[in-house]
Amino acid sequence: MRYVVYAVDSSGVARAVYEIDSPADETAKKRAEKLLDAHPAVEVWNGPRRIARLARETSD
Repeated sequence: MRYVVYAVDSSGVARAVYEIDSPADETAKKRAEKLLDAHPAVEVWNGPRRIARLARETSD
C-alpha cells in the first residue's frame, strides 16, 4: 500500500514530505517515526484515511 507522510509544523500547517510503500499500517507508522528527528509532528495517511498522528515527546 502507498502511504503519504505529512510534516506538521508548530502552527499546525502540514505538507507532504515522504511516500512510503508498506504492506501494513503498523510498518508505515514505524517508518514515519524516524522522521520525528526532523519534524515536531507527522501524520501518516493512506488515501483519505489518516493512520496516525505522531509527535515528538517533550521533556518537561
